[in-house]
Amino acid sequence: MLLQLPQSDGADDVVTEVPEGSWHVRKWRTFFLGLGSVTLLTLMTLYVNNAEDMVRRVDLDPVNEWEEIPGIHGIIDRAQRLEQPKRELSDLFYGGSPSEMPWLRTECVIDVVQATSYLGTAVVFLYKAIKYDGLQCPDNSPVGCAISVSGFIASMFWLASYLSLEASSCAEAMNSNALCGADWMALTADFAEVANAGAGIRQNCHFHNRWLNFTGNVPGWQAFVIPGAPPTGQAVDKIKFIREARRNRNFDISQCVFDTTNAASFVVRSILQLRSAARACINPRNCAIDIMDVISSFGWISRFLSMAASDCVKRGNQKALCSADISNLVAALSNGPASGMSTISDCDRPLNPLNEIMHEPTA
Repeated sequence: MLLQLPQSDGADDVVTEVPEGSWHVRKWRTFFLGLGSVTLLTLMTLYVNNAEDMVRRVDLDPVNEWEEIPGIHGIIDRAQRLEQPKRELSDLFYGGSPSEMPWLRTECVIDVVQATSYLGTAVVFLYKAIKYDGLQCPDNSPVGCAISVSGFIASMFWLASYLSLEASSCAEAMNSNALCGADWMALTADFAEVANAGAGIRQNCHFHNRWLNFTGNVPGWQAFVIPGAPPTGQAVDKIKFIREARRNRNFDISQCVFDTTNAASFVVRSILQLRSAARACINPRNCAIDIMDVISSFGWISRFLSMAASDCVKRGNQKALCSADISNLVAALSNGPASGMSTISDCDRPLNPLNEIMHEPTA
């Protein structure tokens, strides 16, 4: 008996034959792909190196010829017309130096005190020019008038100078414009002090003039009574003299207070200037400024103490006033050059902050 096997479909008996060259195609394809990648990386490396070499070999000569850049002159003109900064020392804030704060606040207090003192002194000199016998203008005494007027002018300029210093020392940062103004005001005040001292020496250092006789040898209201005047006229003259003498004495007492205040203030200021001089002498010009400031401060200490010796007593002291005038002349002649030299650094543009902090304000 024959077994009949199932006949399968012809499609199932087909065996797919893989061509023998297909493996070689894939191998060469991988080879060429790797070779292309290596070639590309090599070309990129060469390009980067050549670019760096080209940057190094760039000719900078055209950059130096900046005047040939189109429109450069207009750019420069516009830059020059830009508004300048209002404060060129804004970086010099006092808070950045905590160790300096006590000294700076001391300077601020002294500036305020001396500004107030010189304001009062100006009022006293103005009164003397108007009403004070021996110093009255215009015909009472030409030399005395010169003393009063020059003293008033000097006091007003000192007031302006100390107010300018106060605007810097009492602020949060150094104010170069205020320091510049203070230097010029101090320089002008020094010229007025020289005039005041010269007139004062002419009057007070001549020990046989009428002023000495008036204050020392002929006291009392009798000196102002017209000889032969009736009793009623004598009484009127006596009342006028007593009132005027009391008013003059009140102004003398006020001047006494201002004298002692200024003397004490200059003692403190001289300490500040000595400290500044010890630091500033690495620079010859700043060292010279501080040394002359110290000399002038001691001169004004002597002046105001001598003035107090005359203003604080009833009859005055002509020798003390003579000494005050001589001391004032020495101080003004010393402070004048210091103020002039200070304008070089305080008013210079652009500013050198080292010069600003290496010398004490001169007033």
